[in-house]
Amino acid sequence: MYISQGEYKTSHFAISTGIMALGMMLPGIVSGYLQPLLGYTLFFSLVCLLTIPGMIVLFFIPLKEEAQRKSPAH
Repeated sequence: MYISQGEYKTSHFAISTGIMALGMMLPGIVSGYLQPLLGYTLFFSLVCLLTIPGMIVLFFIPLKEEAQRKSPAH
């Protein structure tokens, strides 16, 4: 809700929530088909390996506090 600015922020929030839900549902469908093919152990190992790139990206997310500290004081 914080990012949704402007006149229609409730609509923007609702649409964004729907897109986010779709983004969670589609991987769930794929994983449902993939798990029986691989078995639980290999599926779990694959999922753990595939989370590594996402965890690395977390270190590159700019934080507001950090950005404010680095900017010169006016």
